[in-house]
Amino acid sequence: MRFTVTVVYDNETLDRSLGVDWGFAAVIVDASGKMLLFDTGAGGPLLEANMMALGFNADAVSAIVLSHFHWDHAGGLATMLHRVPHVPLYVPEVAQGGLPDGAIVVGASPLELSESIYSTGTLGGMEQGIVLLGDRGAFVITGCAHPGVPAFLAAADTLGRPYGLMGGFHGFSDLEKLCALDELYPCHCTQRKEQILRRFPGSAKWCGAGLRVEV
Repeated sequence: MRFTVTVVYDNETLDRSLGVDWGFAAVIVDASGKMLLFDTGAGGPLLEANMMALGFNADAVSAIVLSHFHWDHAGGLATMLHRVPHVPLYVPEVAQGGLPDGAIVVGASPLELSESIYSTGTLGGMEQGIVLLGDRGAFVITGCAHPGVPAFLAAADTLGRPYGLMGGFHGFSDLEKLCALDELYPCHCTQRKEQILRRFPGSAKWCGAGLRVEV
């Protein structure tokens, strides 16, 4: 299975035609064209505008996964649920009340969301990530990685050898643990983004809205 991952919401951009704002969202498209939205940024209008500019029809989203419930990742959820009210919504185990009927609460163990697409499970009691499995191993996508980057890599390792990592890494500082990865895309809240880019010039690439990665 092959995937295309496109960052559609970030506080930086690789395309000046796109809007920027503090937050994160990514669109994952599989080989059949099925589209999953991971996180929804801080606001629905900007999310919709960026998706449209990047060639994505928000009405075609087939599932939504929230990494966690902080405003900069869940702020556009109401807008998306208005557009696609009946798609599966996967939320971390910390969810309490106020969720749409039918929301799927993900426990601590990895959960298959679609063919070769998995949730890491809710880690640290608060956040889940995405694992895409392919011929090269596991490609991991995080929202903010509040439970720590190693926790997400360890969860992915139960499914396949992690080779790529994208998303917010927050305050992660033990950069030695990134040495084994072939691809790094530090996004959003990564506090040591420039340090990672300098440390791993062969594997680390700048992230921002408009970034597309083939997995």
